[in-house]
Amino acid sequence: MLCRTVSLGLCVIVVGALSAAQQNAAPLLDKMAKSYASATALRVRSTIVVEQQLGDAKAKQTVRHDAVFQRPNRLRVRWMENQQGGLSVTCDGKTMFTQVDALRQVKKETAPKTLQAVVRGDRKQLPAVDALSCFLGEGWRAKVQTAKVVGSETVGGRSVTRIALTLKDGVQQTLWLDKDGRIWRSRRVIRRAHPGGGTMTVTVDETFQEMTLNPRLSASDFRYTLPKGYQQVAEFQAPQQSPPTPRQ
Repeated sequence: MLCRTVSLGLCVIVVGALSAAQQNAAPLLDKMAKSYASATALRVRSTIVVEQQLGDAKAKQTVRHDAVFQRPNRLRVRWMENQQGGLSVTCDGKTMFTQVDALRQVKKETAPKTLQAVVRGDRKQLPAVDALSCFLGEGWRAKVQTAKVVGSETVGGRSVTRIALTLKDGVQQTLWLDKDGRIWRSRRVIRRAHPGGGTMTVTVDETFQEMTLNPRLSASDFRYTLPKGYQQVAEFQAPQQSPPTPRQ
């Protein structure tokens, strides 16, 4: 009876500790959501490392991300891979330009009226918890099944709290938040069955060099100039391939 009582007591202590950890995560996550949602503008710079694994096959991609968002519908976002060019979107509030460096083409269109429409399109929200989703007013509670504080450490010289999330779609995510609820690192691990058999694991690890709420901005921050040698198009066009050279 004593052993059973001790075991039951230990179980209660463990469950209580886990519940307390989850409860302790909520105030900081609430502070995170509130600080981003109440901001009028957001500037971020980050490095995103995407790793994919299927069996013994592995692939890794590193992308630099630089973005500025301002309500109601201004933004400038650029993704660049290994200094090889990439993709950028600029919206000055009236016109939106999408630039694809690989095609050397720029699509020009009328700007949507809200950042939500620019970023999400017809989708209501994405399942992940990140700075942009919070800035757009997407609540973390609607996406998260469990959340708990799992430690404290340093990211980029800043003291941060590490919070482990299990999202409602089963994805595991970890956030590193400072005392003000700002995100300095985010890591997601996505596991899905592969059509060809086995499990595909995708890890998305983003570390931020800058995370500024309400930066000082002007119209010039969202001004777009067509690069030399680029073509402005209504719709993106596949590059034309040269006809094969006839054999002699």
